[in-house]
Amino acid sequence: MLNRLDRLTSANYGMPIDTNLCENKFVKHKDKTIMLQAASIYTQGNGEKWDKKKMFDIMVDISKTSLKVLGSDIFNQITKAK
Repeated sequence: MLNRLDRLTSANYGMPIDTNLCENKFVKHKDKTIMLQAASIYTQGNGEKWDKKKMFDIMVDISKTSLKVLGSDIFNQITKAK
C-alpha cells in the first residue's frame, strides 16, 4: 500500500517536493507535444507549523514565477506575427 506522500508525488508526475514547479513542463512524444502542469508541493515532513517568514519567502518566489510566466505568455501573444 502506498503512503499518502507516495500518492501525492505520483499524481504530481513524480516531480520533486519542496520545489517551485510553476513553470509548465513540455514533453514531446512522436508528433505531439504534451504540457504537464504540476502542483508545487511543500512539506516540512515533521507535522509542525510553518515558520511564517519561510512560508512567506516560498509564496513570494512562487508569485514571482507565476507573474514571469504570465508576462511571457502575454508578450508572445502581443508580438505574434499575424
